[in-house]
Amino acid sequence: MERKPNKGTAFRAIALSAVLALGARAAAPVEDMGPQSLALQYGLSFRGQGITRSDIPSHETIHSLSLTYAPVFYVSLEAGLGLDRFDVDAVNSVAFRGDYGISPLFGAVFSTPDYFVEWLRFSGGARFLYLNSKDEKGFRYSGLISSPFLGILASPSGYIDIEAGGRMHLMDGSMEGPSGPNQPFANGEDFRGYLSLTVKSPADGAYLTFDMDMSPGLDADWSHGPQEAQVGISFGTILGSRPRSPEPREIPVYFPAYPEMKDKQDQMSKEIE
Repeated sequence: MERKPNKGTAFRAIALSAVLALGARAAAPVEDMGPQSLALQYGLSFRGQGITRSDIPSHETIHSLSLTYAPVFYVSLEAGLGLDRFDVDAVNSVAFRGDYGISPLFGAVFSTPDYFVEWLRFSGGARFLYLNSKDEKGFRYSGLISSPFLGILASPSGYIDIEAGGRMHLMDGSMEGPSGPNQPFANGEDFRGYLSLTVKSPADGAYLTFDMDMSPGLDADWSHGPQEAQVGISFGTILGSRPRSPEPREIPVYFPAYPEMKDKQDQMSKEIE
């Protein structure tokens, strides 16, 4: 019989991660990248969902290291490797507590230009992660987890981005034993609303993002970690940045009164002549 997960461990890990994140350097969504731009990012997230027809609670702890490349303005491609540990709550006094397994990840994200409203744009895309977690007895949970999303991104300043929208959470996996046939599994609640906050340091391209999503079936019991929800922290740096608009301004405005002072200077020059 597998040992049960230690109650409160995941919750304490979430709290500790939030405290540590306060000391991290400040976020770079796709609109802050351009051609030839790269971003290196580390992420930590905790996710929970009910699986199988019995809606058995399961939990993930995911560490990821990824590299993002922007081939054109407002589009980015992401690829990397993660370590994903999968746990399943006890059923008939038996629980699954997997070890960390190598989990490849990839995705694509786009953002619309801010032509109509200077600080507001749409964003969307999809991310994929391959779950691979095995316990010491040889039982394994594996499969593809996909997360397409669409949201609205607001940038009230050059240092903060706030994004909200809808996100799908789709699991297509199999449960494998040391001997015997594989059994498919999936999650029941596949739609979630999400909210993320990104804090940026434009001078050096560093960023920090807090992200959370919740399904309509959110469970208040988080003793083993989030249930029908996800909380995550990621931070990284952009290797090569660009201005917020790809088109250079015809007249560089360094302060609000510049145009008026320029006109007065031209008039005074004519009077002197």
